[in-house]
Amino acid sequence: MDYAPDFSTYSYKELLEAERYINREEYPERYDRVVELLKDPGRWPKEQAEDVIGIEGNKYATFWPRFWAAVIDGLLFGLILIVERLIFDIQLNYDDKLVQALNGVLFGVYSLLMHGYFGQTVGKMIMEVKVVDHLSETDIDLWQAFRRESVNLALSILGALLVAAYLMVMASVGKVSLGLSFVVIGFTFISLSWDLSEFVTMLFNDKRRAVHDFIGKTVVVRI
Repeated sequence: MDYAPDFSTYSYKELLEAERYINREEYPERYDRVVELLKDPGRWPKEQAEDVIGIEGNKYATFWPRFWAAVIDGLLFGLILIVERLIFDIQLNYDDKLVQALNGVLFGVYSLLMHGYFGQTVGKMIMEVKVVDHLSETDIDLWQAFRRESVNLALSILGALLVAAYLMVMASVGKVSLGLSFVVIGFTFISLSWDLSEFVTMLFNDKRRAVHDFIGKTVVVRI
């Protein structure tokens, strides 16, 4: 027989701990009961209940921390690009564009591995936010991180292949065909649409989850 805890006997602190760590997928009724008790104005002082609601909401207020985390990670890879130019004597020409495209793929792999093993990139570590499972809010694994980063990684790889194709055509023919031009324009439109959808979805849900969070079943929280 499955033992169901009597949450009505729990203290305020114990209910907060249960709300944080209970497995919501396996025990949805228990989770709902805990939330119901936490929000019951008759059980707790008004100020205490308002504090919990404020803390819970603030946990998901990650738009600006994520923005600055992305800036920090971008600066990190910008520094890597500068070092590569100095070491390999790369000039600001077509070769440089290929290096930038390949660095985009490298950034996708970096994001995948850092989230898969640590739940954070360097930028997120500095900004004190972390990617966790959206139900249990526990650490994610590498497969979940892969699902989360899959679209960004695919777009990076496709972008690098397009740059390589462009350079090969320019080197052999000296001009780009109309078909390839349409492919580049189409890819640019898809990439911009994806970036816009990420931004919009973050603004219109309570937990500030972007599309890639829904794909990976993740959420970003303040730590």
